[in-house]
Amino acid sequence: MKRFIRYIFLSGIMAFALCSNAFGQNVIENEEANLKEFDLYSFKDAGTKIKDSSVLYMHLVGVKWGYAMSSVGFQHTNIHKGIKSPMNAGVYYTYLHSLLGTMPYFGIQTGLATTQVGYVHVTEVEGDANIEEEQIYSAVELPLLSIFRVDLKRVRLMLGVGGYLSYIYDTDLPDGIPSTTKKGSFGLMGQGGLAIKLHPFELHLEASYKYGLTPFLDHEFYSEDQWIYSHSTQLQISAGLHYVVGRKFYNKKKGNK
Repeated sequence: MKRFIRYIFLSGIMAFALCSNAFGQNVIENEEANLKEFDLYSFKDAGTKIKDSSVLYMHLVGVKWGYAMSSVGFQHTNIHKGIKSPMNAGVYYTYLHSLLGTMPYFGIQTGLATTQVGYVHVTEVEGDANIEEEQIYSAVELPLLSIFRVDLKRVRLMLGVGGYLSYIYDTDLPDGIPSTTKKGSFGLMGQGGLAIKLHPFELHLEASYKYGLTPFLDHEFYSEDQWIYSHSTQLQISAGLHYVVGRKFYNKKKGNK
């Protein structure tokens, strides 16, 4: 009987040892599998290719039409009014790019546009209606803007700042463009809006403001003894249709179009 009990006791010890060894081996294998899961080289053979958005570029060409409110500010007390004009249109080129290959939030825009600038001169007459004389000129403009952009799924938000060159080439005044009117000018320009992505077209809705840095009229327009300073301003609301040239994006670094 004692031998039987001793045999059962020894068999139990051996079975417990074997189970412990198997359990410990399983734990070690699981730990090794987990460590392999987080190994730096465990995903080196993964087939998924990640596209770096910092090397994406885009070219757009399009047309734009706008409704403008223009005026000229003068350094005296004479009354002047602004003018409103729907005759504002142009052809534009936009290049969206990354900055130093790391920040894909930038771009530039330029183009060639025609617009109307000028003012309404008001002469006060006592006891009678005021006399208003329109001074409206047609001008061609060359803007150059630096653009900051944020691309969403179907919309792109844009904010631009820069300058422009302008040249007056025509007017409806009976005697043509007066010699006292400065034909060439330049100024500062700001622009903001959004682009609705329609693929391969984009609809741009924007508002811009221009401030002339050069005098609109000659300093001696009113008096040879006292110079008068003037500058032009324009607020424009516009809509444009732009076409994405080629594919939507291309990778400049790798040369994959």
